[in-house]
Amino acid sequence: MFRATSITLAFLMGVLLGTSMVGVVDANAFLKANPKLREERISEEDVQTSLLAEVEGTFGHGSASSRVKQLEAALSPIYASLPKNEKGYLGHASVHYALHRLFVQRHGWVIKGLDTSVGHRNATAGVGLLKEQVPAYIQDLFEQRLAGRGLGLHEVGVLAATIEHLVHSEAIKRLGDAFRVHNFVPTSLMTENDADDVLDTYMAAYIVSQDLSSMSLPQALALKAAMPAMYPGWNAVQKFVRSVRQNCTESEGTAAQKESGGLDFSLVARVADRIGEQFGPHQNQECIDMKASLVKIEESGTGRVRLSDFYKAALGGNLLFQEKASYLREIGALDESKPETPRVVITNYLISPTNCIASSSFYSVCCMDECEGLLGHLEREIAAPDATPTHIAALVAQLSSSTVAAPRKIPEALLDRLGEIATHHGGSVPLHGRLFSQWLHHAFPRECPYPHVTGTTNPKTADEWLESTGDDKHVATDEEMKAHIDSVQQLALTMETSVEQEEPAPLPWSPEEQLLIAQLEVPGLATHTGNSLRANMLMMLVLASMAAVMSGIVRNPTDLAGGSKLEKFMV
Repeated sequence: MFRATSITLAFLMGVLLGTSMVGVVDANAFLKANPKLREERISEEDVQTSLLAEVEGTFGHGSASSRVKQLEAALSPIYASLPKNEKGYLGHASVHYALHRLFVQRHGWVIKGLDTSVGHRNATAGVGLLKEQVPAYIQDLFEQRLAGRGLGLHEVGVLAATIEHLVHSEAIKRLGDAFRVHNFVPTSLMTENDADDVLDTYMAAYIVSQDLSSMSLPQALALKAAMPAMYPGWNAVQKFVRSVRQNCTESEGTAAQKESGGLDFSLVARVADRIGEQFGPHQNQECIDMKASLVKIEESGTGRVRLSDFYKAALGGNLLFQEKASYLREIGALDESKPETPRVVITNYLISPTNCIASSSFYSVCCMDECEGLLGHLEREIAAPDATPTHIAALVAQLSSSTVAAPRKIPEALLDRLGEIATHHGGSVPLHGRLFSQWLHHAFPRECPYPHVTGTTNPKTADEWLESTGDDKHVATDEEMKAHIDSVQQLALTMETSVEQEEPAPLPWSPEEQLLIAQLEVPGLATHTGNSLRANMLMMLVLASMAAVMSGIVRNPTDLAGGSKLEKFMV
């Protein structure tokens, strides 16, 4: 996903600097996070204003209230299945986990700061927050005002709405920059062709993480001209954008706009908003195609491809599948349980940072995790943090995926593993523990990633890899790929057998458990998913508190409360 053919460095320089020198470079060096975007900041006041707007909206009947209700409905199955703290609410890590899952399922967004424990505490007075620190910051504001009792479904919905609000505001700013590049002002009326030109500029900058605020029109035109070479899916993106624009015009345009054909900034802004929400599912077709290519060369039924076959595909003309073994190991996509013939784990590879675009300073667009749908189905059916092995096995036997047909008979060995997990936990299986994630990987090896023990991998984007290792190439050279293939073939000759005739190595299983939070045994614990009166009273308290924050009546943000020490992230 998001890979490209080779492009000329000089042409790229011409895009950005107005030159026309010639030289060859891998497009991957360009299609990566823009450091300026990674360091983009936002003021605490802007974050608080967005949060205040969402809290106020929950008491009305407008779009803000509707959005929160939609998000609550989407969060409800996850919320019901997550373990609660001793007061019956979600703790810090559980809120992070729920929000991360929500945005991955909803838009294919990996929100920066939700998949790590990064907080806002490195903010410097007068400088503002790094945007990846925003989720932790707004969560801390809530937790402080709710005196550490945890968050209910409604509060988590408001947090999600606030993040979407901030993403929307960023999209509006970028669209305004695209208008300026094309010499339009927000009050301009434009034709559909004009709108498409502006949206093409917006999307080109979105895909390759370029800042439009200082871009000239010649630079924008050169960037768009280069897009088909840099990004093979560009033509499909243009069709997608025009389809979204047409749908928005037909469903949300005024009668005057439809009659005159003139589009204003507000309508084009709604188009940009829809594009951001729908681009993840749209581009996921590339991920589906990539998975199909890998499944064709996998070790039968294992969800793994020998690294030598991975590299053979690259040398055979496939522009993908070129990452170094050291990089694959770092991102958790290399299975070395059989060291002499390392294997690439298909799902771990697909959902890794190497296949993401840093489309926004708030989120990246990545391959959509198919296991989310499978786990989500179990969460909806079970509606509790854990279940008996019998119940889970019965549900999974009826659960199909893109490569697993249902109904099916669960193998005895897999049922035994499920029983071992239950024994480890006193008779039931926690749905949000590492062992159950590992079990799902065995049940759906092509859809569910292998869950590494925390700390044994460190997923990085290509430029983060460069920053941490000094190695400017996360992809292997042709010579390195050939050398690996030759070494495997030589090993086969030494062992007097062919690699193709070897029995596939069994899928690895490790006994380490890691839970999202420590399990609490509290008889008759309430889940607090309803009671609108209590929720509204709490939200009124938060509203008053946010108003106090806006007036400066809040202690130093560096003193805001963190999460429970009992909580632990799961890989």
